[in-house]
Amino acid sequence: MTTISMAKLRDHVEARKREIGWVDDDAATDALRNKGGNRTPEKRAALARIDARAIAAGKKPTRSYY
Repeated sequence: MTTISMAKLRDHVEARKREIGWVDDDAATDALRNKGGNRTPEKRAALARIDARAIAAGKKPTRSYY
């Protein structure tokens, strides 16, 4: 087993994404998002609380489906 730093892992992932032509934009990210059709009510409530905290802190909430 080999141990690598998080920075090396990030660099490897970024290089691999370039090799396969991966595009990191909002449309590609949204296409991969879990649409949440099978989420429990508890998970939906947790996502709503996360959004509320982000808004209260003046941050843009992460797009989530709930």
